[in-house]
Amino acid sequence: MNDFKKMADENRRDFLKFVAKAGISIPALQASTLAMGVMSSRFAEAQTSSNKIKRVIFVFIPGGTPGFASYSFTPTVESNGSLTMKACSQSMDTHKQNCIFVHNAAIVSGNDPAGGHGLTFRVLGAFNGNGTTVDNVLAQSVVGASSRFGSLRLGVIANSATGATLDCSISSVNIWTQSTYVSNPRTVFNSLFTGGASTGTTAQQQQLKIYDVNLAALTKIRNQLSTEEQLRVDENIAAIQKLKNDLNNSTTTTGGACTNPAWDNFGTGEADPMLGAHFSQLFDQQARNAALALACNLTKVVSIQMGTDGGNFTAPGFSDTYHGSIHVGKDDPFIAQRAYLQGRVASLINILKTTPDETGAPLFNSTLVVQLSDMGNGQVHMGEDAPLLLASGASTFRGGRVVTGKTHTQLLDNAAQAIGLTGYTAYSAGALSGVWS
Repeated sequence: MNDFKKMADENRRDFLKFVAKAGISIPALQASTLAMGVMSSRFAEAQTSSNKIKRVIFVFIPGGTPGFASYSFTPTVESNGSLTMKACSQSMDTHKQNCIFVHNAAIVSGNDPAGGHGLTFRVLGAFNGNGTTVDNVLAQSVVGASSRFGSLRLGVIANSATGATLDCSISSVNIWTQSTYVSNPRTVFNSLFTGGASTGTTAQQQQLKIYDVNLAALTKIRNQLSTEEQLRVDENIAAIQKLKNDLNNSTTTTGGACTNPAWDNFGTGEADPMLGAHFSQLFDQQARNAALALACNLTKVVSIQMGTDGGNFTAPGFSDTYHGSIHVGKDDPFIAQRAYLQGRVASLINILKTTPDETGAPLFNSTLVVQLSDMGNGQVHMGEDAPLLLASGASTFRGGRVVTGKTHTQLLDNAAQAIGLTGYTAYSAGALSGVWS
């Protein structure tokens, strides 16, 4: 990773020179994540690159699929080239033209297929001598150098209240040091847009803190912003307010409306971020956090982890845990919960399609979504034929197809190359070909 560190150091120096030429002080930028985002966006646009993808989101669904992906997930390619969804992928039907479904690729540890619980760090590429997962590699490289947050890790019931536990995280800086996924959307929101944990207990106090911190810093640099950039900043603030309202109207454990949850008193009841009954709500809040962070140019790399390696949560409408459905001895319970989780990915794409980027275009048009798992057939813990896909709204992305792959690590190289590390294949023998026109 020494080459990555050298590239990152050089890029940071270039970014500081770029900011200095604009006449903006570093303290002014550091005071506001939104202000930093504006200048990060300018810096990214100033780089000479024809690449359409500026951002990547890795999404993890544990447990593979019932009876391998070809049986329950990978669409059938009809004689006319159209795709017919399977039971577990039906929710992706409206997005299939924006998706490449990967057939026959294995989850690997090194070069060997290996599925099973407890080794989720292999999902993003930490195995053998390569202990740093791709999200952290990108955070350390030129991709993360000009971002306020090199990498953003969002969990949906992905850990305990205090953080990820051993062998649960898909991200690591080495095989022994797991990266923490934050499963509380409010905590993520506060860290992104207020610079730290909340100090208030009411919606009004939260609102004042958000506006005071961000607008004070933005006022200092307003003279350096174009009219279009000022409009984009205003749109971002409006989007933040919408997410804030959604969070404050979280569902309580009894199903009633919660207009002012005690987010600072984690674990006391309202909108418990470790409660499976709130899985849909929690995922959408994290997806909105991701979209806002990307749209505000606070980061270029996001990973979302659904559950832990064991899948010990019960999704809304189900009586058994996800792990229990995998090993109940029948396909239908597993298919039902796996289809539900796939629906969360469809929800993420919907949010990306309806969130404008810094140019006003859909965020999805400049984002690559990479869906990964830790198994192929989860019922027998095998690594072959895993449920993998790539998705993007970029005009050069060749969606609406099923392609044959070899290993899940090829998708990691596709992602790294797509957002700027061209020619670099750290994780596999080569990225999937034919992804871009």
